[in-house]
Amino acid sequence: MDREHPPGLVGAWRGTADGRVKLVPPAQIDEALAAEDGWVWLHVDLVDQRMQGWLTGRCTLPVAARAVLDGHDESLVLGHEAGTTHGVVVDLQQDMERTSTAVGRLHFAVTDRLLVTARRHPLAAVDRVRRSFGEGFCPATAYELFEAIVAAFCKNTNLRLKEAAALLDAVEDRLVTERLSDERRSLKEIRRLAVSLHRPVGGMVALFEEEDRDGWMLSETAHATLQRLSTRLERLDREIVMLNDRARLLQEEMAAELADESNRSLKAMAVMSALLLPGTLVVGVFGMNTAGLPFSRGESGFGWAVMLGVAATALFYWLLRRAGISLRF
Repeated sequence: MDREHPPGLVGAWRGTADGRVKLVPPAQIDEALAAEDGWVWLHVDLVDQRMQGWLTGRCTLPVAARAVLDGHDESLVLGHEAGTTHGVVVDLQQDMERTSTAVGRLHFAVTDRLLVTARRHPLAAVDRVRRSFGEGFCPATAYELFEAIVAAFCKNTNLRLKEAAALLDAVEDRLVTERLSDERRSLKEIRRLAVSLHRPVGGMVALFEEEDRDGWMLSETAHATLQRLSTRLERLDREIVMLNDRARLLQEEMAAELADESNRSLKAMAVMSALLLPGTLVVGVFGMNTAGLPFSRGESGFGWAVMLGVAATALFYWLLRRAGISLRF
C-alpha cells in the first residue's frame, strides 16, 4: 500500500543524464533512488505524521537532517553532516494558484544526487520550479535544483517588491505635485511587506555567509551553489531595506505635509474667528434687552449698527496687521 500511496508524498522527480526531468511514480521511487546517475527530488508534506517513517525507510539521511525534516522547529537553520547539507529556509506561500505575501518554511536535506524538501503549506518557489520542468529546465545536480528553488523565491519576492515600488512612485508623484491625499494606509502595507520579508531574508543571508561553512568539506558544486545563493540573497536583502527606507521617508514626508495642511486649516479658522470677534461684540451689545441703547429710536439704527460692526472689524484687522501678525493662509 505504501508503494502505491506513500504517506505525505507530494511529488517525486528524477533528473536523468539525457537532460530530462521525469515524474517518478510512487512504485518506482526505490528504483530511482538506487540508480547511479542523475538526481532525485522528493517533496513531502509535514502535516502527515506517517511521512517520517516512510522517508526514513527510503533515504539514508544523517540524524541532524532527519531532525530538520521532522518539521517541529521552524527556526531558520543551515548545517552539514555526513555529506548532507540540511536546514530550513523561507518561501512565499501559494494561495489558490496565487503567490501571497505570507512567508512559509521549507525544510530540506540535499546531497549531490538527492534533494528532500518538506513543507506544511503550498509554496510558490517549489511550484514554480516544478512547472519549469515542463519547459525544459533540468539542473545537473540536486544542489543546482535547490539553488533553483531559492532563486525562484528571490524572483517571486522581486515581483512583490516591484509592485510595491510602483505604488511608491505613484504616492511620490502625488506628493511632489501637491495633489496630496491620505496614502498612509498604502505606505503602511508596503512597510509591513518590507519588514515581514527583511527578517527572514536577513536570517538567510546570515545562514549562507561563507565563513559559516568552514570545515564542511563541501564538493566544488555545493560550495559554488551556496556562494551564489549568498550573493543573491544579500542583493535581495539590500533591495528590501531600500524599499523600506524609501517608504519610511515618504511616510514621514506625508505626515509633515498633512500636518502643514492641518495647521493651515486651523490658522484659517483662527483668523476668521478673530476677525468676527469685533462684529460679534457689537451684535451682542445691541442685542441686550436694556434701556438706553444707542440707535434704539428712529429707522436708521440698524444701518448705524452694521456700520459700527464693520468699522470695528476693520479697525481690528488694521491693528493685527500693524502688530505684524500674518493673516495669510
